[in-house]
Amino acid sequence: MKNKDLYLIKQVITKVKDNGSNKFKLAIILNEIEIDKRIEVLEKLREQGEDVKEYEQKRHDILKKYAETDESGNVIVYTEPGGKGEVKADGFGYPNIIKEKEKFEEETAKLQEDNKELLERELKKQKEFNETLEQDVDPKIKLTKIDFDVLPEFEYADQMKVLMPIINN
Repeated sequence: MKNKDLYLIKQVITKVKDNGSNKFKLAIILNEIEIDKRIEVLEKLREQGEDVKEYEQKRHDILKKYAETDESGNVIVYTEPGGKGEVKADGFGYPNIIKEKEKFEEETAKLQEDNKELLERELKKQKEFNETLEQDVDPKIKLTKIDFDVLPEFEYADQMKVLMPIINN
């Protein structure tokens, strides 16, 4: 099992931990506690420093100046570039630059150039984090095995598939 698998297992645990018998719930909650500890450590590896937060704020300020915004002043993002596709509510997507596109590109390029070392450092940090996700889970982490006969009915077969590393079969 890889470190990245812990995130998937945590997602499924969140969805199924209120189902089934107390024996199942106890095992799944004990696993959740162990997984949460490891995820907390993993998340510390990718925490942003104040310098990165400042950069992101400046980048966002440039976006707000030139991109399409809603009535609250929040940048609207789409599933496809150029304001095409559906509006995304999670904030991850493509902004629609509607004002002075050349000035937007100039300001963005200048910000990136002024922060070149910071961006290179963050890119390296992200690469290292991704490599960490691909590493095997520390064998010191003891996950509680769950007997197959106490498993509740799962809404989706993929949920059981994700939990396979902690199921005794």
